[in-house]
Amino acid sequence: MSGQVKPLSAASDSLYAKGYFGPGAAITSPSSSVKAPFSGICTRVIPLDYAVEIKSSAGLKCLIKYGSDTHQLHGAQFSCAIKTGDTFKAGSLLFTVNSSWLKQQGVENICIMTILNAHALLGVMATERKHVDAVEDPLLTLFV
Repeated sequence: MSGQVKPLSAASDSLYAKGYFGPGAAITSPSSSVKAPFSGICTRVIPLDYAVEIKSSAGLKCLIKYGSDTHQLHGAQFSCAIKTGDTFKAGSLLFTVNSSWLKQQGVENICIMTILNAHALLGVMATERKHVDAVEDPLLTLFV
């Protein structure tokens, strides 16, 4: 997703803001399409939370979530382009949301990406850029 980069601490969902799902970053954008940041496999689709878990061929596990406090919406206006077990290429569509409808429901137009297995890395650092373009610009730097 292309948009303005925000620190994870800016997420209104306190579990993400406090890093309970690992380190990461967030992007605010009116875009409704979420694309794969790398090639890999889908390990889990979480429609009630507007999220997917993906894993790279190198074993990196990521959680990508759109919006905050979405569980009460029961997955409405969330359309996943992949299912658990599907492989995908970098830049492939993972899922779409109706960002306008979600905004009307009071859901912030924010996409959060966290590293679920960051304990296997030496460190994770979010980009210092103010804006990133989907697939073109790195959101996170990983230290292995």
